Amino acid sequence: MKSLLLFVVGVCVGAVMTQSGVAQDSRPRGLNHVGIAVKNYDETIAFYKSALGLREAYALKTADGVPLLTYLQISRDTFLEVLPATATVPPGITHFAIEYGDLRSAVTKMRANNVTAADPGLTPGKALFSRIRDLDGISIEVMEFGPESQQRKAMEAWKP
Repeated sequence: MKSLLLFVVGVCVGAVMTQSGVAQDSRPRGLNHVGIAVKNYDETIAFYKSALGLREAYALKTADGVPLLTYLQISRDTFLEVLPATATVPPGITHFAIEYGDLRSAVTKMRANNVTAADPGLTPGKALFSRIRDLDGISIEVMEFGPESQQRKAMEAWKP
């Protein structure tokens, strides 16, 4: 009987600890990247690499080889996302991104605070994301980086 009581108490304590861990993981971990659209894509990548010493973490292209974006790594957990400017995406800052440990839990919490957020989906770099807007319409990506995401792979490979 004593063993059964200890087992039940252990399960209850574990459940409480798990729930508090999930609640904490719905808080932001940090600013992950800022996205910019640029007129001269290749020149801009070269500038940030040579003039500022940023490293290329990864680049994504369309099936026909047109650049989608390049992630330049500033530090282990911080990037600059460079996108080619288009007719619908003019040059300038396009968004910033905040990393969460449990994005689904974070989105649920945001919705409870009257934030409009789409159900999380996958980026071309295999990160879980949703987009929201602040009160002034600024675009914010909220993201979670699983082991298969390009961002997580770059973070894990970081060597200062």
